[in-house]
Amino acid sequence: MPGGPRSDRISQRDLEVLEFVARFGVVPRSASAVWAGTGRTVTITRESRLRGWGLLEVYRGPGDLGVVELVTAEGLRVVGRSDLRAPGFALGSVVHDCAVACEAAQFEAEGWETLSEREIFADERRAGRGRWSAELGQGRVHRADLLRWKDRNEVEAVEVELAAKGSARLDELLRGWRRAVGEGRLGGVLYRCGGGVVDVVARAVERTRTGEFIRVEGV
Repeated sequence: MPGGPRSDRISQRDLEVLEFVARFGVVPRSASAVWAGTGRTVTITRESRLRGWGLLEVYRGPGDLGVVELVTAEGLRVVGRSDLRAPGFALGSVVHDCAVACEAAQFEAEGWETLSEREIFADERRAGRGRWSAELGQGRVHRADLLRWKDRNEVEAVEVELAAKGSARLDELLRGWRRAVGEGRLGGVLYRCGGGVVDVVARAVERTRTGEFIRVEGV
């Protein structure tokens, strides 16, 4: 654990929050605050401390997203997550990545345990098979945005959909998730959808007759 002057010393709680950021890679400041249960001042002070040690970087997100936190390679090393890669800041994916982190922070605040897509990839790489992923044929797989569970025997895949996919692609994914649940690899699949995407996904679930395995909710 890094040492240093008393005012700059990294605490165990700082490292726990940093590991949450490390797990998801790209996290809005607001999600870190929800996960840690801290107000604005404490959240910003902690963020500044972690930045000072080179464990965290921050960027201004697009629109009203606010400040976005990214773990550094040194941050990954300090929290012992060498199985994960240091993320980059990509405008094309940052809004979705932050939405996933917000969902995870709220789930964990409610007592769920979660795995990020980054952790799912690392876990499946170690296992040598896509045990949590939807199999799409011809060796293709699709990983969920995150997994959540309260009982490890009932792991649920969670997909965060902010923009509608094409109908053929969406139908293929839903059928893949149906197979994963039918094979007993997952207990179910939850789609958390923004705006008008709820109706698009709900119609696809009806069209593919996957409602027994897949639930759709708005965010």
